[in-house]
Amino acid sequence: MPKPLDPKCQLCSKLPTIQAKVLHGTAGDGCWNPKVCHNRRSFYRHRSQNNSAEIDAIAVEPPATYFAVLYLYKEPGDKPLHALGAELWLGQQPICRLEPIHCFGLTAGKIRTYTDQVLQAFAKQYSVSLYQYFGQFLVEGIDKKAIEPLRC
Repeated sequence: MPKPLDPKCQLCSKLPTIQAKVLHGTAGDGCWNPKVCHNRRSFYRHRSQNNSAEIDAIAVEPPATYFAVLYLYKEPGDKPLHALGAELWLGQQPICRLEPIHCFGLTAGKIRTYTDQVLQAFAKQYSVSLYQYFGQFLVEGIDKKAIEPLRC
């Protein structure tokens, strides 16, 4: 494991050499060592440039596939489901959002039927095959006013 960075040396590296020698030399706290301090100060000054030069970055376009995501809005604890919404994505972009609906009074069976109808509507509208939701996200601690109507 590498040795941790010395905060004192980091601050010293930002000072001019003459001022650093005065502060940390024999007249100062005595930590100045001419055999190591010049190299160490250079290391700390150029550290961020050296670290960023080590890693190359490339961009590869992800494949564009359709998938649906279901959002379940619920308050924390053993509270019932408050609302649900859905989105259809193509690659990295959402292309259609379903307006969230309130689930008060709906049984689990009716909610399941409705979510299946949403998948069928997405599939019909965009002529794609969707058999299930790619993911379900639980949104807890929601503000009831934050659920805004969203349309395609």
